[in-house]
Amino acid sequence: MDVEHRQKITVYSADTVDRSIISHFRDIFRELPEAHQLGYRLFKRNVKAMYRQSMLGITWAIFPPLITAALWIFLRGSNVMSFGETAVPYPVFVLVGTMLWQIFSESIMAPLKSVTTNKAMLIKINIPREGLLLSGIYEVLFNMLIKLFLLVIIFIAFGQAVSISVVWVLPGIMAIIICGFALGLILTPLGMLYTDIQRGLAVILPFLMYLTPVIYPRPESGMVGLIMKLNPMATLLVETRNWLTSQPIQELDQFLIYTFVFMAVSFFALMIFRISMPMIIERIGS
Repeated sequence: MDVEHRQKITVYSADTVDRSIISHFRDIFRELPEAHQLGYRLFKRNVKAMYRQSMLGITWAIFPPLITAALWIFLRGSNVMSFGETAVPYPVFVLVGTMLWQIFSESIMAPLKSVTTNKAMLIKINIPREGLLLSGIYEVLFNMLIKLFLLVIIFIAFGQAVSISVVWVLPGIMAIIICGFALGLILTPLGMLYTDIQRGLAVILPFLMYLTPVIYPRPESGMVGLIMKLNPMATLLVETRNWLTSQPIQELDQFLIYTFVFMAVSFFALMIFRISMPMIIERIGS
């Protein structure tokens, strides 16, 4: 047989689950170019489908946070709800908060959504499964760019000043994405077996938003203040919003700790995903 026409042969055995974490990580790194190609093609397909099957297209990336922010701006302006004073104009405060929360929500849903959408492909074709995760990440990043463009317009409209601290906004957003993606990736294997996981996330995430200082300033005392100290997203979101709106940093040490913790959780969740996927595919394909 001509060497150029030889195909790569992958052998699966019962000993696969006994391999070390290092060997799994080495395989992920080796398959990364192929996974990237698959993820990028799926990402382009999804974006094109969004344009083709929707009149509003990519504007759906900004509608949910805009509608949520508009509701709370109206309630506060009508004196129905009072959250105290904010360091920046409240429309800027709540729009930035809802945009960042939407990025987190999309990140936590991305791995499960991408894998379940392509479940038939997983069953029929041997593909680098990490490519599905990458397609979800690419969609989150694409939607993030749309939100940042909208925030530029909002800042100009309200005359919101920015400072050199804006250079830390991108690392802050990446920390939020890592947090959401790590949690979503942990739930993905179970979510492939039970649809309750995806439905439950859709119900729980809006509730969790109200336990995070998205629409109101972070309280420092009381029961809610204690919850904020235990809520990692409270720190990640507040510090990123502070960088974006040129406000003083409050808990940089906790921000860094949470970022590194969720990076470790992402690595751990990726190992679980890689090891469990063959068994899950066999179960859902039978």
